Amino acid sequence: MKSNRELPRTPLALAVMNLLMERPMHPYEMKSTMKERGHDRVIRLKGGSIYDTVERLEEGRFITAQAPSREGRRPERTVYAITEAGREEIMGWLAELLSQPLNEYPQFGGALAFVAALDKEEVTRLLKMRIALLHSQIVGEETQLKNFLEMGLPALFLVEGEYAVAMKRAELEWVRRLVDEIQGGKLWIAKEQMKASGGGFRERKRRR
Repeated sequence: MKSNRELPRTPLALAVMNLLMERPMHPYEMKSTMKERGHDRVIRLKGGSIYDTVERLEEGRFITAQAPSREGRRPERTVYAITEAGREEIMGWLAELLSQPLNEYPQFGGALAFVAALDKEEVTRLLKMRIALLHSQIVGEETQLKNFLEMGLPALFLVEGEYAVAMKRAELEWVRRLVDEIQGGKLWIAKEQMKASGGGFRERKRRR
């Protein structure tokens, strides 16, 4: 069966299709499995988002509904399986994600582009707040990873969490250096200098 739509390229779609490559599941089981494995650290699970994703994947013929299942007195739940077209799509997409660095346009980067709109003291204060929050998040996530390992979860299922911690550690060190450079006078310039630099840059660009 061929797909009749473009694959919805969202982190949740990636998770759903990879879980279905293991075995057929119903959406509730998918969500529970993601939480058990700590996928909710890197993939946002909210409300009925997983059901919306499953519906879109089924409409595109990347997954297909099987016979409903029932556990005890619980209501019947529709079980889904990945199709051959879905398997081909997800393998290609996963290979692309692993091999090709992408610009994900982080919000923090966007804020840094306009940091000069604030006063030096305010920027320093806000960045120090970020440093404290990053440190707290790192400690919490490292503890969670350790707990998962002690519970017997294979380390292979935790690499995305380790990556998230590594990225936060790198950001923490970079923000600390940024604060030091701002406070030390190495980076920050006065408003008048900013205006003069902006005007001079536009003039140089116009002459080229």
